[in-house]
Amino acid sequence: MKRCAFLTMDTLDGYVSDDELVYQPMRELGWHIDSVSWHRTGVDWSQYEAVLIRTTWDYHRNHEKFLATLNAVNRSGTRLLNPFELVRWNIHKTYLRDLECKGIRIVPALWPGKIDREQLYFAMDEFGAEEIVVKPVVSAGARNTFRIRYDNMESGVEEAVNLLAGKECMIQPFIHNIITEGEYSVFYFGGSYSHAVLKTPKQYDFRVQEEHGGILRSVVIPDPILLKRSQKVLDVLDRLPFYARVDWVRDTYEEYSLMELELIEPSLYFRTDPASPVRFAQAFDAWMGKSIDSYINVSGKG
Repeated sequence: MKRCAFLTMDTLDGYVSDDELVYQPMRELGWHIDSVSWHRTGVDWSQYEAVLIRTTWDYHRNHEKFLATLNAVNRSGTRLLNPFELVRWNIHKTYLRDLECKGIRIVPALWPGKIDREQLYFAMDEFGAEEIVVKPVVSAGARNTFRIRYDNMESGVEEAVNLLAGKECMIQPFIHNIITEGEYSVFYFGGSYSHAVLKTPKQYDFRVQEEHGGILRSVVIPDPILLKRSQKVLDVLDRLPFYARVDWVRDTYEEYSLMELELIEPSLYFRTDPASPVRFAQAFDAWMGKSIDSYINVSGKG
C-alpha cells in the first residue's frame, strides 16, 4: 500500500478529533495512514508519498520549530499538504491583511505589533465598538484571545497587556453575531466544495471551538452568497490548497466577513457530514495523481 503520514501532536488529550473517520476510505483507495507527532525527531519522511498536516494544534507554542519540521518534510521530496509556502504564509494572521488587499471582506483589524494600554483604548474608539478582541498573530484554538468590554476596560486591558506582553498581536471589534447566529465554516477538498457547518458558543462564552464547549450544526444547504465568497477566497490565492476551511461571520451590516482562512491544521468536522470522509479520501487520491504544478492556482487571480 501507499503510505501517508498524518501529522499530529504527542497527545490529543483534551481535544476533539474525528480524523479516524477517513482511515477506512483511505485504505480502500490503497493508502496506509501513520499518525506521527510533529515533535518526533529522526523521522525518515521520504518513506511516505505524502505528509498531511492534521491535528498539530499546539504548533503555535513554537511555530519556528514547527516550520522547521515542515521544511524537513519539504526537503525530503515527500509531498506536503498543504504546501510549505502556503503554510508559512498562513501561519501569521497578517495573511488577512493580504486577502483584504485582494478584495476579500474581512472582520476589520488593527495590527499594532506589540500591544499596550493606549492601543487598546484607541482601538475601541477607532472601531466605535463597545467590545474588542485582541489575540496574537500566531495562535490557534482561541488561546490567549481576550474579549474586552467597555464596562470592564480597566481589568480587561490589564489582563491582556500582561499576558500578551512581547507578542505580536492584532485587534478586532467583537462581532455580536458570533453569539446570536454563530460562525460559518465552509470546507474544500481538492479545490471543490465538500460541506459546511455552523458553530455557536456555549452560553456566556464567545469561543466556538468544541474544546471550549462550542456546538456544531451541519449546514445542509449553505447560502449561495456564502459559497461564492468562499470560492473567491480560494481564487485569489497564489497556490491551491488541498484542503481549506473558510470561516465567516455576519458583521454589523449583515455582510459575510472573513474570520479565518484555515490552511494548516483545521478541524474538518467529518462527523457532521457522513459523506465527507469519502470525499476527502477521493480528493486526496486524485490530488496525489497530479503533478506538483497543480499547486499553482490555475485561476490566474492569485
